[in-house]
Amino acid sequence: MKLLATTLLLLISGVIFLHTKAQNPTINIEGTAASIVSKLSKSLVLTEQQQPKLLTLVTNYLQQKTNLQALKGSNEKAYQTKLHSMQNGLNTRLKALLGAEQFNNYLNLKPAAPDATNVLTYLYY
Repeated sequence: MKLLATTLLLLISGVIFLHTKAQNPTINIEGTAASIVSKLSKSLVLTEQQQPKLLTLVTNYLQQKTNLQALKGSNEKAYQTKLHSMQNGLNTRLKALLGAEQFNNYLNLKPAAPDATNVLTYLYY
C-alpha cells in the first residue's frame, strides 16, 4: 500500500511539473538575444556602436518577458496588458537607438504570426 501511495505521489508530482514547464517554457536568454541581434544586425545593417546596445535592450526585454510567464497561466488579461506595455517600451528604446529608417525596417521584419523558426518572434509575440 505504501508503494502504491508513493508511486501515485510521484506520478502526480511529475504531471504537475510537466504542466508547469509547458505553461512556462524557459529559453536561453543570452543565446536567444545574441541570435536576435545577429539577425537584426544583418537585416538592419547595424553599426558597431549599435550592436552592444541592442544586445542589452533585447536581453533585458527577454528577461522581463520570462519573468512575466507565470502570469500568463494565471491571469491572461493582466499578462497581455503588461506584455503590451513592455513591447511599447522596447519599441521606444529601439526607435531611439536605430533611427527612423532602421526602425521602420525593423517593424517590417515582424512575422505575420508566431513562428518557432523565426527568432524575432520573441520580440513581437
